[in-house]
Amino acid sequence: MLTKPWWVPRIRHRLFNPFTAVFLLYAIGITVLSLARIDSRGQSFLSFEGADKLVHCLFYFGFAFLMALAYKGSFARALGRKAQIIVALIAMTYSGIIELLQGFLTVYRSAELGDFVANSVGVIFGLVALKVLDPFINRMKNPK
Repeated sequence: MLTKPWWVPRIRHRLFNPFTAVFLLYAIGITVLSLARIDSRGQSFLSFEGADKLVHCLFYFGFAFLMALAYKGSFARALGRKAQIIVALIAMTYSGIIELLQGFLTVYRSAELGDFVANSVGVIFGLVALKVLDPFINRMKNPK
């Protein structure tokens, strides 16, 4: 019987699960889209006032939702209050860093407090959505 040496840590979690991979790809996509120059001269189907804030909210809804699923798949069966707070703080910090990078690294983007607020609202909605959908997700993972 093979046993691990005493110096090899016993890891009780799966850091890389399918949700982690999807989340990391999503985070890379948000980073690229947030820092890239996007030509907005053409007509868009989102041409109403506040469309930019809606897009920010939806992006970070997905960001928080996928991050929470990745956390849940790696460390816990249920997403408790402490885990929700950790996910929310990480997502909001990431959002703030992206906004600061837009202001300092690019000349074609600007950092806006309104964008950060929209991102934060999306994070909260994403966590609430996961909390509501959690029983259904658990049922799909472990059918009886």
